[in-house]
Amino acid sequence: MITSPWRNHFFGTDTYMKTILGYIPRVYMNNAATPQISKVVVKKVESILHHYTYHNEQNHLSEKIQETYDKVRNIIIDYIGGDRDLDSVVYTDTTTSALNLLSHIALQDDPDQVIITTRMDHMANYLPFRIKFKTLLVRLTPDGNIDMNHYEDLLIKYQGKVKLVAAIAASNITGIVTPYYKMAYLAHKYDAKILLDAVQLVQHKPFSMKAHSDLEHIDFISFDGHKCYTGQSGGVLIGPKEFLDKYHPMTYGAGITHFVNDEKYILKDSPLSHEAGYPDFMGIISFGEALNYLKSIGLKNISDYEDMLYGYMIKELKEIPGIIIYAPQQNTSNLPYASFNMDGISYKKLGSILGFQFGLTVTAGFSGADIYVQDLLGLSNAEAYELFKSGEGYGVVRASLAAFNSMEDIDRLISALKIISATIKKER
Repeated sequence: MITSPWRNHFFGTDTYMKTILGYIPRVYMNNAATPQISKVVVKKVESILHHYTYHNEQNHLSEKIQETYDKVRNIIIDYIGGDRDLDSVVYTDTTTSALNLLSHIALQDDPDQVIITTRMDHMANYLPFRIKFKTLLVRLTPDGNIDMNHYEDLLIKYQGKVKLVAAIAASNITGIVTPYYKMAYLAHKYDAKILLDAVQLVQHKPFSMKAHSDLEHIDFISFDGHKCYTGQSGGVLIGPKEFLDKYHPMTYGAGITHFVNDEKYILKDSPLSHEAGYPDFMGIISFGEALNYLKSIGLKNISDYEDMLYGYMIKELKEIPGIIIYAPQQNTSNLPYASFNMDGISYKKLGSILGFQFGLTVTAGFSGADIYVQDLLGLSNAEAYELFKSGEGYGVVRASLAAFNSMEDIDRLISALKIISATIKKER
């Protein structure tokens, strides 16, 4: 039985959990929401606590924390293959904050533009644009990925109106990795830029924005620290400095100006113009430490290990009577996520039994990907709304793995599902 070589690098991997069967070892499988916390990150935070201070004092400790905080920008840009000279790294609270910031900037750029996003996207990458712009949704293929023919059709039909494509790098429901470089190529072909919500991807797979001269270049990217094992807030929006310099911030306050009096104010350039208020020193410094940790392990090593876990999990799930797996991928590099339901039991009850009886921390619902889950379940708009109004709701059960999970964790899940399946069969 293969165990993660990094399992002991994280808190929470030996936690016991109260269930109806007593206290048993917890199996953590909700990493698409937020993973467990890296011990390396906590050690870094603890080292700062002894000399923690504000950054505007005239002393060496203050200079040190400011320097450490600022250096994270280069750690981030190097991690995702950006350009230190051409790109601006804007610190945000979360990925959601980053996406809202770009939607605010896009509104200043052209309030009449059309945005293309996809039916796969999380609401964080849909609603900030949907409430401000005419927003078009790219259809899905039968296997749950993005329909590239429909995508190009929309780009052609609305060429000149579409200035931005907002897409996800990977689904938080099925773990499907989207063809984001092909999407970038087509966006540029039809005179648009692309934003990639990469919050699910960059802790699992190697990634590069590619050079600005490359037709597959990713213009904007967002992700955050808590998905990279920090357990804290702290996110980022990266994009062309020349573009971000031109527009007013979404949030106003101290730190974003060169000068203010009662007649005028002079904004700083990006990224500082978009970073009003108290800096999140701990969140951002943790973010940088987490990325250094992931880089030291090697994203290729993490990806190879998680590919093995995913293949094993899907193979074992398919053997369970009554299981319904949504968009399982074969012969492809998927994130180690699986979403499923079971005949004869609601998604809510299934998730509850797995948690309260078997100590498995899965999630049950739509996990912020409302439209995608509706499509996976084959629900029309009217059907989804009726289920919402009735209180019954709709959803899937999701097991999402990370670098610290093991085959033994998967076996615990499979064993529990087999027991539940057999119980349902017996009760019929």
